Amino acid sequence: MVEREVLTHEGSLMFVKVALKKGFYGDVDQHVHEQVSYINKGSVEFEVNGITSVLKEGDVQYIPSNVEHRVKVLEDCIILDVFTPIREDLIE
Repeated sequence: MVEREVLTHEGSLMFVKVALKKGFYGDVDQHVHEQVSYINKGSVEFEVNGITSVLKEGDVQYIPSNVEHRVKVLEDCIILDVFTPIREDLIE
């Protein structure tokens, strides 16, 4: 239900394309990286630090460092994620 493609990781930034299927409900995540998520296609429900927002194509979600967050996919979607610093755990 999740496909990730690291598009680039240079300097202290990482750009990742994530394809998620409708019905996916992620576990609570928390990491030291700052994250910006751009909804390229579809719609999702983001819960960030206990606040829930429904995002659709063209919307952006900022996730601060060390803040709990999770995603629920309402429609098949493509999300473009930017992380700083680079998430070593996503590099193959």
